[in-house]
Amino acid sequence: MRRVLLLLTGLFVIAIGAVLLIAPQTYLSLYVVAYDPGMDFAARRFAPAVLGLGVLLCLARSLPDGQFLTSLCAICGLAFLGVAVTGGHAWLSGQAKDTILVAAAIECVIAVLFLATAAKGARA
Repeated sequence: MRRVLLLLTGLFVIAIGAVLLIAPQTYLSLYVVAYDPGMDFAARRFAPAVLGLGVLLCLARSLPDGQFLTSLCAICGLAFLGVAVTGGHAWLSGQAKDTILVAAAIECVIAVLFLATAAKGARA
């Protein structure tokens, strides 16, 4: 399960990075209440880091089981939980549209899967 989770999440993150790079207005308009074209610069600037993270997750699926992979899964779980929390906070503060709640729910599912995978790896 760990390897499939890393691959699918990596591909998901690559897709988001590609959208941020190629069509940031599409991503931002989906979630931001007061979209401004000036936001595109920040999204495009961050896109290569997102793409790189996606590639890293895809490559990590070939790592041997062990402490590093377990730690990577725990870190990914906490990172996705953090992203979900920031989305929820933006919604509560009126900065994000209701669609951010769908994204946050997906991010929570990914976080739980990674944390469960890390817990399983720690017990092995």
